[in-house]
Amino acid sequence: LLKVADEAETKITIYGQEKESATAGLARMNMVLHDCPTALIRCTGNSTLSDPQFKEPNGLKQFNFVVANPPFSSKNWSNGLDISDEKADEYKRFEGFGIPPGKNGDYAFLLHVIRSLERNGKGAVILPHGVLFRGNAEAGIRKNLILKGYIKGIIGLPPNLFYGTGIGSYIWILNNNK
Repeated sequence: LLKVADEAETKITIYGQEKESATAGLARMNMVLHDCPTALIRCTGNSTLSDPQFKEPNGLKQFNFVVANPPFSSKNWSNGLDISDEKADEYKRFEGFGIPPGKNGDYAFLLHVIRSLERNGKGAVILPHGVLFRGNAEAGIRKNLILKGYIKGIIGLPPNLFYGTGIGSYIWILNNNK
């Protein structure tokens, strides 16, 4: 978030949501130390998917830019959500794309980011290697993302780049301008 703020041409407002309270506390402290004391970092102890903190009356708050590093292949991403069909989600994150499989929440977080983008918004999401190759529901979601023009690019990253993660990953660059 700090790097994005540094690259912005004007002063921006920073919003962040973190599940872990210790990480959220560190993020708040870093914002103050790096001259972003007005950054709004929220922590609920719940997943961003089941308890999004930035909402508007008509759905998710929308942003010009969104960056995310969600948990890789979250096995319990659907806890607290009704995923009985695409239209069951109150924020319409899966509508028109498909429902991610219960054992891998990577696309759930990616679709959350897409629904959080303003009309001409841009996003970047770090996802694990498998998102490009897994089949079934994820293959369908990937196809829908491509057909709808949301993917601007995908950048491959080497293994062992992130703490505690030895697998390769990708940065998905998203464009809501289609």
